Amino acid sequence: MELRAIPLLLGITACMAVTSAHAVTTGTLRFTGQINAGTCDLATADVNRTVNLPTLKVPDFNGVDFAGQTNFQITANCESDIRNVTFLFTGTPIAGNGNLFNNTGTSGGIGLWLTSGPASSRVTIPANGTVAARSRTLTTTTSNRAVLDLSAAYHKNGAGAVVSRGTLASAVTVSITYN
Repeated sequence: MELRAIPLLLGITACMAVTSAHAVTTGTLRFTGQINAGTCDLATADVNRTVNLPTLKVPDFNGVDFAGQTNFQITANCESDIRNVTFLFTGTPIAGNGNLFNNTGTSGGIGLWLTSGPASSRVTIPANGTVAARSRTLTTTTSNRAVLDLSAAYHKNGAGAVVSRGTLASAVTVSITYN
């Protein structure tokens, strides 16, 4: 019987040696992450918006260059870390008058005149201007919103332009950048 006990004891010892040889006592944990800046989006109501100018008559343009000025605002909703929002306007200019956006409606002799700023100091947003001339930057946001005052009007194409009855239709694309 003693012969049988010795091999059994050796088998247990060999098993213990294997278990302790594979133990790991240290390890490394790796962590990754990312922090993004806040975002800004045009207000839902301003993404595909129609601004209706008032109905006018041809004589409303006698002796004046523009008529039917309509004030409105566009808004960007921003996260709290956004400090500057730039609105950029692009469109097709009228031939010979890059300050006006093209009229694809049926009225002749007019285009769309787009301006920004308070009524006392309106600035023309030209259809064919440089990026700087076609953009307006708000340097701060209030209540996580950047609100830009704008105005649109019918405008004669140039000196001596004859306005004819019909419709005005013009498209201006607005995009925003922010930081």
